[in-house]
Amino acid sequence: MPKISVLNYFKHQLAGTLLPDMESHMKYPTAISRTLAIDITDVARGAATVSINADTLIHGNQQGTVHGGLICELADAAIGTAHSTLMEDGQSFTTIEFKINFYRPVWISKRRPSPRL
Repeated sequence: MPKISVLNYFKHQLAGTLLPDMESHMKYPTAISRTLAIDITDVARGAATVSINADTLIHGNQQGTVHGGLICELADAAIGTAHSTLMEDGQSFTTIEFKINFYRPVWISKRRPSPRL
């Protein structure tokens, strides 16, 4: 089967209709998303929502809050997923610069999706 667009891949994945021979030119799920259990919960052209079940017992730092690196990765996963829906076969991208400001600590999540990007 020929490769399908990243957006169509995600749409099939979310609908539960992704067949074993369906693939895009990008590798999904990504290794980091599998490792951290980041889920894609919604996707559209240039937009994505991801979620993670964050818990300080697994993702905690020495202060007892969720490690900031995990929060950065969640944001980067949403941005990367959204951007990948715009890529065509043979195209790629990378994050060149990334800045995040923390306004409060995170101790545990209730499986709330990240903001739509």
